[in-house]
Formats: sequence, C-alpha cells, structure tokens
Amino acid sequence: MKLKTTLIALFSCAFIFSQNFLEVQLPTPDKLSPLFIGPLVKSTIHYGATPSNYNGKVIVFNHGYIDLNQGQFLFDNSFYRDTYKEGYQAVFVATTRGKGIWINGKLLAESIDIVTKKYNVPQVYLVGHSNGGKASEAAMFQYEKNNKVTKAFALGTPFWGTYLADISQMPWLNWAWRLTGLNEGARTSTTYYCRNVVRPTLDNHPNNEPEKFVVLGASGFYKGSTIAAAAFLVTGGILLPVQGTNDGVSPYSSTLRPGAEYVFERNDSRAIFDHLDVGLGQFSWPYVKSYIENKTQKSNVLPNHENKNSKIESDYYIIHSENEYDKIVLDKNSNYAVAEILHENTNATFQVFDTRRTSKSFKSYHSQNHNTFISVSESDLYLKSNSRFVAFVKQDNEIKMSLQQKRINDFPRLKVDIYSKKKDLNVPKNVNVRAVITKTANIDGSPIQGAAEVIDFDQKNDSFYFDTKGLDEGVYSLFLNSESENNFKRSIISGFVVGNISKGLNNEEDGHSFKAEKKSIQLIPNSVKNRASLMINNTISSSRLQIKIYNITGKLIKKFQIKTGPTTTYNISNYLKHLNQGIYLLKVNEFNTIKFIKSN
Repeated sequence: MKLKTTLIALFSCAFIFSQNFLEVQLPTPDKLSPLFIGPLVKSTIHYGATPSNYNGKVIVFNHGYIDLNQGQFLFDNSFYRDTYKEGYQAVFVATTRGKGIWINGKLLAESIDIVTKKYNVPQVYLVGHSNGGKASEAAMFQYEKNNKVTKAFALGTPFWGTYLADISQMPWLNWAWRLTGLNEGARTSTTYYCRNVVRPTLDNHPNNEPEKFVVLGASGFYKGSTIAAAAFLVTGGILLPVQGTNDGVSPYSSTLRPGAEYVFERNDSRAIFDHLDVGLGQFSWPYVKSYIENKTQKSNVLPNHENKNSKIESDYYIIHSENEYDKIVLDKNSNYAVAEILHENTNATFQVFDTRRTSKSFKSYHSQNHNTFISVSESDLYLKSNSRFVAFVKQDNEIKMSLQQKRINDFPRLKVDIYSKKKDLNVPKNVNVRAVITKTANIDGSPIQGAAEVIDFDQKNDSFYFDTKGLDEGVYSLFLNSESENNFKRSIISGFVVGNISKGLNNEEDGHSFKAEKKSIQLIPNSVKNRASLMINNTISSSRLQIKIYNITGKLIKKFQIKTGPTTTYNISNYLKHLNQGIYLLKVNEFNTIKFIKSN
C-alpha cells in the first residue's frame, strides 16, 4: 500500500519548464507520500493543489539554506495541510541552496511574476524561512516586486547576519560549519556583509516598505523538536555568548528588520523553539494566519533593541586542534579559564598536558554531543583529543577586546580597544594586535579565492588602528588576535567590506563562476612532513628571497633568507622541519601569502 501511494504521488506530479524553473504540480496533501522526491538541484516551483474552498489568496513559501523547499510541505511540516484545509493556494518556491541573497532574490522575483499570472491575482503573501526571508526583501525592493506582495513573513531570518556564517568563512573551521547541516551559502549572511552591504542597501532603498514585514524570531536553540539537537547545540553554544539569545542559527537581535512588525519578544515563552521549528507550520502558521486575516493586527513588541551596533567584543581566544603551538594560557590576573570546545566527533575524549607533556586532571562538565566544557586553573596547558576541535577559552577576569569599523568614503578604518570595566584591574601593556585577512567575495557576493594576508594594527594612544585604503575592493574575512608578553590573548572572527557598495551591486554577476587569484608561489607538498620545495612562478628581480613563517593567528614564528639562482624551485625542508604540527602561513618578498600544514 505504501509503495502504491508513493507511485500515485510521483505520477500525479506534472512537470512544466519555465526560463529558470521547473514547475511541478503536487497532489492534494493526503495523496502526497512522505517518500516523495522532487527535483533537488534545479530551481523549482511546486504548486500545491487548489482547495475546493479556495479563498482567492495565494501564499508563496521560500526556503532557507537548509533544503530546496521540500521540507516545507513534507515530513512534520503542516504548512501545506493547514493552508489547503483553510482554503489558501500554497506555492513552494525553491531558488538555490547557496547562491546568496541577490541571486535568490532575483529568482524569487521571477517566480512571483509566474505565480501571479498563473492564478490571476494582483498580489501574493510571502513566507520565508531563514534566508528565504532575506530573499523576500531582495525580491520586493531590489527587484521591484513590492507592489505584488501583500505581506512578507520572515521566520527566523538573520537580517543582520549570523556569527555562524562568519565562522564559515574561516577555511580551518569549515568542518564546524558543516556540522550544522547547513551548506556553504553563507557569504551574504555574515554579520559584516549584512551590516555593511545588505542593510544599508535595502533599508534605504526607495522601494522599501518595512511595514509589510512580519517577523517571527525564535529564542530556544536548546529546545528543538525537529532534528537531533547536536548540530544546533554546537551553533548555539557559540552564538549564545557572542550574539546573545538565539535559535541555534539566527540570533534574536538579528531577526529584527528595521520598521517591521515583531510577533515575539526576546525569550518569549511562545517562541522557545529552534531554527527549524520556527519554519514549521504547527509552530508558525497560527501567527501567520492571524496577520493574513486581520490586516490591522499589531503586537505589543517594541522595536527598542534593533541591531545597529557595529562593536564586537571578545573575552576569549581561540585554539585549534591541528596546531601543536596552541595552548591554554591564563592572563596574569586570572585564576581559571573555561574552554568551550566544539568537536567533530560526538564521542570525543580530551586530555590536558603541561609543558613537560605530563597528563593533568581536569574538570569536564556539560559534555553533550559535539559540545564540551573544560575548566582549568593552571597556565601553559596543551589540549589533545581524538577528534578535530576548536576551543573558545574564556578567562575569569573582565578584560575584553573590541573591534569597531568606521567607514571613510569607501574604505573602513578598523579600530581595536583593550579594556576592562573594573577600575582596579590593570589592562595589559605592550599588546600586539594583528590579523589574518582573506578576500572571500566581490561586493555582489560572488566568490573569490583570495590569498591570506597578515596585517598589523598601529597603536595610537590607547587604541589600535588599521586603514584599509591599500586593499582591493571586495569582502574580507578577518581573524583578529591580540597578545602580550604576560600571556594575555584575545581573538575575534569577523570581516569587513571595501569599496563602493552601490556600484558593486549594480555590477552584479550571475554568481555562477568561481574567481581565483593567480598564485605567485607554491609549496610542494602543501602538507609538509620531511620535504618541502618552494616553487616561484614569476620572475624574481631580487637577489634574495625574504621568507617569513606565521602561525594561523598571524604571529611571526620564523624568518630566513635564500639566495636566488637560475632555478625556479628551492628546497626549504631544513627550515621547516622543526616546526610544531599545525597550520602556517608563508610569505615570500611581495608575492602572495600561502597557507600550508606541517604534519608529523
């Protein structure tokens, strides 16, 4: 019987082709098998069956980056069943899994034209889950479909970006990003891209109608009912201290689109569910329906904490499992530290060693799935595991590092401060502030494979500054680190945008090509054990190669010179053989900086 139902469902679907979409006709909800598999790659419009009590209203659903929209009408999601039962025409639009807000917005705009023509209606309602809500605003304002939309509902949409996307832009943390089940469509969802490009563009757009948006922001990353909690505990574990209350992917503060109607307050008891739950009909449909049926409905939630602050604070530093040179250190005035560890394997075990490689006892608590906390009260300790991991080490004092950006014309000026709110706490002296930056995208979000570059911040009075005027236009990831001789360390993962935003978006490309910068040097092999050859691809005018080796935080570890000759390949094995295992950056003269791995 189950097989028969599946076959009925499959053969009940008619496939039609438009310019950019497959068009699929779904059977009624009771005939739709949970085993139904529609197109998974091609952008698709799934038309729900028209109910016999059709009320003339069309609701267009658009997915986030979790799936290609089939989760919006299959499994435990009740949207299709509820809308059909109550007389609404449901349409489920799959744009792309990871091309970003502008490509998805353009496709959604095209689908709105197709749907309004098919059903002969002047307007539709949009329901966008996660980044589907961002595609909705791009379709409405950037691609001028605002007159064809009555209301747009944003379910867990990170309008101001998410720290999880920031992390995804660090190549050495990609495995942590993949744990969530989300894909790589994160370039236009970073906090810095949304703050510097998306929000200024759309909030000040002449077509902007913020009153058309109804926002449902959830607060319960720890209480999910739809998936194994592991992945969301991982993301929530990072987000909670960094961006506050969140649903495991979207911080509540990030869901607040300026001028929109907010259904839930922060930590609202009605919205203690996770990022997937907010995209399910049984959780969100009653609120969506009430706003559709009562156009004058208003909540009592006041927009008094919209996310406009560009200041990022850190009271932690980051260590990585692949780097033997990384260790847990205590500030001069700290008594203990807590390492919040995200690990790839659910059954990871940990050991703590001192500098003599003697095993130390430690306290582990709240160890669950991919997330473990370890408390230590000694300095100069090494953390080892049978799993890849990244640890956010937080001190018990209140010394913080902050990062702020001030745009000067098209070039942001980065400012770093080290401070404490405690008057009797001495802020460390002789601090070195540096960062590793990588160009990851054009302003329109199309990807760039840029080379890593180490930058130093200049101290002026009590602050540290870096001017981006010398950088090419584009979007940059940034791994910021501060360090002093008395063991003080802090880290921030962030980024920034250089260039004319309006011009960059007007030159928008299709985003299908992956642009790579030509490398001037290569290290063969890239994973170095005993042998390492440096290959120079360009002509060398200097008589010597000035070579610098940095660790992943941008700290200079080793520098040496090699006399140039007629060859293009130089054996540098002896210079690298004593390096500890880990990830390093290699810089030669003015050529591109390259990353390599030292293995045992």
